Amino acid sequence: MTDDDQRQTRVPEAHPPQLDEAHAVRGQGSAGAGASAAGAAEDAGSADGPPAAPGAADASGAAGGGDEAIASSAAGDPSGADPAGAAPGAPAAGPAAGSAGRRLTLAVTFLTGIPLKVEGDVSPADLWGSMGWYPLVGLAMGFAAWVVYAGLVSFLPGLVAATLVVILLELLTRGLHLDGLMDTADGILSGAPRERALEIMKDHNVGAMGVAAAVLLLVLKVAALGALSRADAAAPLLAGWCAARALPALNVYWWPYARLAGTGEAFTRDHTPGPLQLAGGLLAAGVVVAGIAGPWAGAAGSWYAGLLAAAVSMGVALGVQAVVAKRLGGLTGDVYGMGIELAEAAALVVGCAIVGLVT
Repeated sequence: MTDDDQRQTRVPEAHPPQLDEAHAVRGQGSAGAGASAAGAAEDAGSADGPPAAPGAADASGAAGGGDEAIASSAAGDPSGADPAGAAPGAPAAGPAAGSAGRRLTLAVTFLTGIPLKVEGDVSPADLWGSMGWYPLVGLAMGFAAWVVYAGLVSFLPGLVAATLVVILLELLTRGLHLDGLMDTADGILSGAPRERALEIMKDHNVGAMGVAAAVLLLVLKVAALGALSRADAAAPLLAGWCAARALPALNVYWWPYARLAGTGEAFTRDHTPGPLQLAGGLLAAGVVVAGIAGPWAGAAGSWYAGLLAAAVSMGVALGVQAVVAKRLGGLTGDVYGMGIELAEAAALVVGCAIVGLVT
């Protein structure tokens, strides 16, 4: 997915915050060109051309690819020439390193396919700091999904509308969290010893258990969302998607990384509590928003629907991840992505349960 005429900016020994480990983080410039994965000895991807000196770059990726270094295409002249007067490592013209705006931008580019520009080098501290903003991105995604579903269900059957929304959400995230689910299912359900399970999870080929897990989870999402009215879908989509993206910060903070190097390894280098606290605050805000939006739209379950959706979805995901962590001695980027997918599905099921109990 790289263009030979574009340049790449890498963080030494760092890896993107992808939450599923099968694809390299792709840099996307204004022309939409991707960047290559580093570490040919470990990854299936390859670099098209030699790495360039650090400079302004377009960061892109999703939360969860393989054991790759951050790759991004150079901004400015598509020939790859440095901007006039710009020296390698010079201060970026955009948001300052470590700033809230920069880390929010990183969060958007890592969790979605939106090609926002991130200036300068990306450090492990930036990656960990960006995780604090993940719940806000999740809340925005959930809100967008709710708006689209509310519009579609007004003239389409619920299952058809739900199918289209789930497809759009997977396209928005480029299916990378789903890839993490498949890789984790292949490795953990193989019954192989720890080291072999990690090798299977890193393999880009998808096995029968991975395919089955993905298909079953997508069917569950479509069935659960399609059973909800436009009003009742508000709480699980808003609170559930926000809660699902609060999980990565908890995963990194609570459990060690299961590999010596990998996609999420860069996040484990900095355990300052700031990003975790920010994620918790944004999660609380998301629950409040869901608690207001549901009753406003006339949903069943009143204000507590969002709280239940968030609490149960995170509990389900963390419970499964705890089992995986015990098996692997920690978590990997794939398991982070699996947690997001499980939390989203659980939130939709909780929404259905609330409707069934209240009505």
